[in-house]
Amino acid sequence: DPVKLGPRLATAGDALKPPYPNDKLRAEEEATLKLRLTIDARGRVTAVEPVGAVDPSFLEAARRHILRAWRYKPATEDGAAVSTSTVITLSFRLEDV
Repeated sequence: DPVKLGPRLATAGDALKPPYPNDKLRAEEEATLKLRLTIDARGRVTAVEPVGAVDPSFLEAARRHILRAWRYKPATEDGAAVSTSTVITLSFRLEDV
């Protein structure tokens, strides 16, 4: 059986939080998003797709930031880097702004 290891987040904790959407900040709205990330063999996030219903403003803010800033140590199979996907939960909370 091949030895498989999942992707491991390599981005520093202080760089993970996406900017709060201005329209949602003014409306004092919060959200928790469940997102499927596609991660290539170099550890770059290549796609961010919602799992279930999400607000478009929060989704777009999260997608832009994750694609630009998040990096992973790629998943491996028998020691070779492979592309994979993972599901994350990301929260937008007013107290974090």
